[in-house]
Amino acid sequence: MAKPNVHGLPQHLRKDGAGYFLDYFVREDGLRRRKRVRLGNIPLAQAKRILAQSMGDMAEEKYLAPDKPQVGFFAAADAFLAYSKARKKSHERDIYRVQLFKDFFGDRPLDSLSPDLVEAFLVHRREKGQLSHPGRPVAEGTLNLDIAILKALVSRAVLNRMIDRDPIRGVKKFKANFRNRTLEPEEYRRLLEKCSSHLKPIVQLAYLTAMRCGEILKLRWEQVDFKNRVIYLEAADTKTQEKREVPLTEELLDLLKQVPRTLGSPYVFTWKGQTMGTIKTAFKRACRQAGVLDFRFHDLRHCAVTNLRKAGVSDSVIMSISGHKTHAVFRKYDRVDREDRLAALEKAKALNDTNMTRTAKGK
Repeated sequence: MAKPNVHGLPQHLRKDGAGYFLDYFVREDGLRRRKRVRLGNIPLAQAKRILAQSMGDMAEEKYLAPDKPQVGFFAAADAFLAYSKARKKSHERDIYRVQLFKDFFGDRPLDSLSPDLVEAFLVHRREKGQLSHPGRPVAEGTLNLDIAILKALVSRAVLNRMIDRDPIRGVKKFKANFRNRTLEPEEYRRLLEKCSSHLKPIVQLAYLTAMRCGEILKLRWEQVDFKNRVIYLEAADTKTQEKREVPLTEELLDLLKQVPRTLGSPYVFTWKGQTMGTIKTAFKRACRQAGVLDFRFHDLRHCAVTNLRKAGVSDSVIMSISGHKTHAVFRKYDRVDREDRLAALEKAKALNDTNMTRTAKGK
């Protein structure tokens, strides 16, 4: 305890004509405010006992602070969606998942969430299965997205002082099995043969540049610089919200020059004069007809990254083309296969042979 104050009383205890009172500070709306609590004309010994009983809370600057109204889950969820709409390109995905949270958790007090309650939600998600494919289990990668968004929702609430602590701290993600599917050259050839005329250049662009599907479908002619052989992607065009340049080879330049332009449309790829929202059905059909199994459009991004690495391009250059922000994410797209491992041993053998030869000549 600090030294006695000017009246010879312990810290936080004061006296005036009306008797003893407590003098302390509390936190309100993030500000430090002074508070006084009247004890009345009571004996000094009694006032000191009240002070001693209150010192623990005073040390945390919250003694007798006004009760903070409990924030319900719905209020925190709506606040997160407002942030998501302003900041995130995945806002529509967030809306879907936040509704799942609301349906399960209800409008309970936000600070009543717990790790066990989150685990119960994940079990419920597994048992319910996919909405689009009833009976098909929800993948652990999907559950990891649920966890990430729920954690972000709660973190925003803590940041906005809706609650004082994170009640689901410690909830861990599943160890996801990342896809590592790439195309053999023969598979790629067959796939292109079965692609419709409007789908083929889209597939080629993804396979050669690692551009995402959304980046390609929303590509505008003004972004294509034929003279400097580059596609300009602004921050608003990319998932990571960082602008980048995608280089164009002669093959890609010729490919884009052959794409017919739709009068009145700024977009490169259109279908019947309209912007294409999705190519999922057409791509699945092409894969089925080509006999290419267990392959998704996003796997073309894996193909591009892996092919660039096999060609000897450095990771930093590949990442600048593909738009990967971290090596951790980048490595998920770079497939190391049997040929890579064999080539590594052959390179090591060649180096050893060279060193042995030099050693023998030096004797």
